[in-house]
Amino acid sequence: MSELRQKLLSCTVENKEKTDFLRTFYSGLGREDFYRRAEIAFLNQAALQEALQSLERKRRDGQLNNANIVRMVRNYFFEMSVVIFEMARVLSPGGYVVMVNDNVRYAGEEAPVDLILSDFAAAAALSVESIWTLGTGKGNSSQQMSKHGRAELRKSVCVWRKEPSVGEIRNIEIGGSHVKPVARRAPDLGRTRHLRAASDLLCQKIE
Repeated sequence: MSELRQKLLSCTVENKEKTDFLRTFYSGLGREDFYRRAEIAFLNQAALQEALQSLERKRRDGQLNNANIVRMVRNYFFEMSVVIFEMARVLSPGGYVVMVNDNVRYAGEEAPVDLILSDFAAAAALSVESIWTLGTGKGNSSQQMSKHGRAELRKSVCVWRKEPSVGEIRNIEIGGSHVKPVARRAPDLGRTRHLRAASDLLCQKIE
């Protein structure tokens, strides 16, 4: 069971890094360029890298209740970048990906998971159609609440789409009329520390 857990997507503090394994795996397939694109999307995500740097400082200062939290967060997002690039690769043109997630907070540092993953999706050439949020989010843990106060975290549903190629776009007949799909430009997400404004623009609240 312990060995199986290590092979799954990193989501616990016990998970070790899979970077070397993934690099070797894709190299063996002759797909180093694919791996590098996913890696660059991870490294270029400014909000994520700032959150990781902040968590690393807190780890050195002994402010984290588990020193492996930084590794877990880094591993999760890096592996999700690879997963999202693979989904974009195998998805049929015109197909959708629907991703359900919660934002997270560690030692007072919030990571906007929905916006970060949507940035990876845009880097993988998926169109970010919408990000829906539940009317009520989730609270932070009692340990964090005592130190950092109560903060509601978004619970989101991200909708991404792979645009049809030019040769595959066809008129869609709706009620006797013909409507041609219109390509949407993916928003530029996560390029600033303060992502609330981007979130307000993208999120459609579900009552």
